[in-house]
Amino acid sequence: MSPSDVYRSNVAIVGGGCSGLLAVVHLVRNGFQGRVTVIEPRARLGAGLAYSTAFIQHLLNVPAEKMSAFPDRPAHFLEWLRANHWPDAKPESLAPRRLYAEYLEELLKQTVRRDGGCHFSHIRAEAVDASADGSGALLALSDGMTVRAERVVLALGNPASCPTPSLLRRGLEDRWHLSPWLGDALRVRFSGERILLLGTGLTAVDAVLALHNQENACQVYMLSRRGLLPKIHNLGVPVEVPPVLRHRGNLRLLVREVRGHIEAARQADSCWRAIVDGLRPISNDIWDELSVADRQRFVRHLKKYWEPHRHRMAAEIGQRLDGYKASGKLQIIAGRLQGTSNGHFTHLQVALKSGGEQVLNVDRIISCTGIQESYTDSPRPLIRSLMSNGLARANDLGMGFRTDGQGALLDANMLPSSVFFTIGPPRRGELFETTAVPEIRDQADALAHRLVQTSKPDRFSASLASAGL
Repeated sequence: MSPSDVYRSNVAIVGGGCSGLLAVVHLVRNGFQGRVTVIEPRARLGAGLAYSTAFIQHLLNVPAEKMSAFPDRPAHFLEWLRANHWPDAKPESLAPRRLYAEYLEELLKQTVRRDGGCHFSHIRAEAVDASADGSGALLALSDGMTVRAERVVLALGNPASCPTPSLLRRGLEDRWHLSPWLGDALRVRFSGERILLLGTGLTAVDAVLALHNQENACQVYMLSRRGLLPKIHNLGVPVEVPPVLRHRGNLRLLVREVRGHIEAARQADSCWRAIVDGLRPISNDIWDELSVADRQRFVRHLKKYWEPHRHRMAAEIGQRLDGYKASGKLQIIAGRLQGTSNGHFTHLQVALKSGGEQVLNVDRIISCTGIQESYTDSPRPLIRSLMSNGLARANDLGMGFRTDGQGALLDANMLPSSVFFTIGPPRRGELFETTAVPEIRDQADALAHRLVQTSKPDRFSASLASAGL
């Protein structure tokens, strides 16, 4: 196929990570008949950033019993795990993330092989531009190809890194990694290498585990404003029913009420985790009832405290971190990076939260600050194209797309699209929970129902046939 060719598909799925793979699986499972094409530059589908790690120490932070690809078969992943890798895995087990990538990969192969009515293909390129006409969408790809599709599902996932102030990086570009997941950032160059991780969340924890699991020993520093690590899972704590909340439309009163429930649980010899986890089934509804101003206040002031409690790490990982700290291999610093200089090593000035200043000499810096993506000025060309062509708009928080509540993009005139849809992280900001497998699989299933019910396979199949495809 030459670069000028137009490739035709009933549904084009942009992105081949977990979200994109689940979109394919649920389309087929819901009886979709036609051509489905995934546009993803990676050769391997399903892994994405989340599950492509090669380190067995990187674990899921959701128990195996909740990681099924199917809402109506909750034990599906657990059964696969027991049959293939971990015979005595328990419902509460936290499996290695790379095994989940294998699960998704095998699921796609089985799904496509089993169904004869869906024609699946994978184009290894990046979608960089989008437009629309009366018959669907035109997607321009990085290799010069054009894909014409009746429907487009934007399964864009998360970018590999967040922007870092160029002022801090000036002169240090060869020693500053914008993400632990790009290139060989997590390879220890020599014994005794000193590495600063910016951030103390789950991404930074993953980096610590990877760096300390290599032949060459290294010294690791973790730096964040408050020096807060993710809390530890206690999988023996039963999940409570959602607490009764009487002030769901007022953030200040709502926070006070949730704190009251946590204090009551403590006095009843229970655990705050039961309250936090009990909120999950209703968190999107609570978020929807808050004003835009209250949502902005949460992101600005409370998110940094909520996330360590909501997104926790396995107890065994916490024990490893404690061991690294006790041996001096890991130091956690609460403070703010305020100056850098370069020489044989990188000289850093850190303003400590407790007051005063600490000077660090490090060999490299890796940004592990997590995802704080802005859709209003995104560096990703496809998102910029959708915005500039009036096919999409950022939501009120600028953290994702504006949708109709079911995943259809709203255009510049606030009209829901019949062509462009999205699932997963691009709905962040409108939804409070939208980045974990339990939410993404439900979105993929609901969107598949919608696309199957509204598709016109006969008309589009005729256009494919007339084009000789």
